[in-house]
Amino acid sequence: MAEPDGVVITGLGLVLPHGVGLRAADAVFAGTSAVRRLPEIRGVPDAAGAAVRDFTPPVGTENADRATQFAVAAADEARLGARLGENGPPPNRIATILSLSKGGVFALARCAAGRINGDFLAAATPDAAARTVAARFGLTGPLGSPMTACASGGHALLWGATLVARGVVDAAIVGAAEASLHPLILGSYRRMGVLAPPGEDPATSVRPFSATRRGFAVGEGAGVLVLESGASAARRGTKPLAVVRGWAAGCHAAGMTDMEEGGPTLARLIGEALRRAGARPDEVDYVHAHGTATAANDLAEAQAIRAALGAASDKISLSSTKASHGHLLGAAAAVELVLTVLAIERRLVPPTANLTDPDPAIRLDCTPLRARPRPIRCAVKIASGFGGQMLALVLAKPGVPAAR
Repeated sequence: MAEPDGVVITGLGLVLPHGVGLRAADAVFAGTSAVRRLPEIRGVPDAAGAAVRDFTPPVGTENADRATQFAVAAADEARLGARLGENGPPPNRIATILSLSKGGVFALARCAAGRINGDFLAAATPDAAARTVAARFGLTGPLGSPMTACASGGHALLWGATLVARGVVDAAIVGAAEASLHPLILGSYRRMGVLAPPGEDPATSVRPFSATRRGFAVGEGAGVLVLESGASAARRGTKPLAVVRGWAAGCHAAGMTDMEEGGPTLARLIGEALRRAGARPDEVDYVHAHGTATAANDLAEAQAIRAALGAASDKISLSSTKASHGHLLGAAAAVELVLTVLAIERRLVPPTANLTDPDPAIRLDCTPLRARPRPIRCAVKIASGFGGQMLALVLAKPGVPAAR
């Protein structure tokens, strides 16, 4: 594990259903939902989700899958924000770890329809975004594309942070993208029973931690972060936005949607991440939950948080932003990590939108409806994926010392 401030975040990029760029996060902090009906999704009656509207593909990506286009747009913004192209590390000292958890869904669909050529096949592979970004920036360091379902974006950061912490590279462009508003994906999730019925107003249908929660809505977008060693950022005079203090990963591989009663594995991972981060439970100010708004996930996650943090749970702020931007599946953790860094920067906890009737069994402060001003020393981001993959990441405000 790196020394304190050994792995820092110096750049952020974002594509949300609300818009392209970090400015789109303002809508999330305002609790605005982008979930709406999607009549263009044929074959799935009354389909709803959070689609990116009026998106212009970055120059040079016109033949790429939509998810890769999102990844490139977010990577362009993150690299520019980090000033990585000015006096950054040499190309062989920068890793590219970007995930498309399902590959290029729309490119894959075209291949399945018999319209196969080299471009479509290359666009459909899970490493398409990583390859495209590395080529765009002329990077020759390690390249990877973790696929751990809805935890993929978190594992991308974990993988990149490990490479930086071990000195394999000086910097890493990490994150994930998702563009899966396709009948195959939506139909599958509907059959699994995890999608919220859109009702009269789809914008209010996703209700994490609510007593009446009934599932999530699929969203699309991308989140990208630039990680650097503290030494590299200091050499370049780049101010860190946050510090990646610690992490832990594990699994409960019992089934696609099964949740452990009480969340013991997740509780262990939160505790392990905090120990590695040198952070006490009472130093955690904010937990950005996975918060899918399914009955089993939200309760098990809340129980795990309380088990891991003990009495300190009564003082934390908790929220899930999926009611605002939808569940971005493989990109969820990456997008929510970007939002967590912004929360630390803004000293503002994003709200859990639509939370008008909190479930009394949750027993945590879930920041209902409105963002809350709060200085954030340490934040924990939880990510989980179908199939039992899960992890916990600890981010800290720059300058906050490790307790031990």
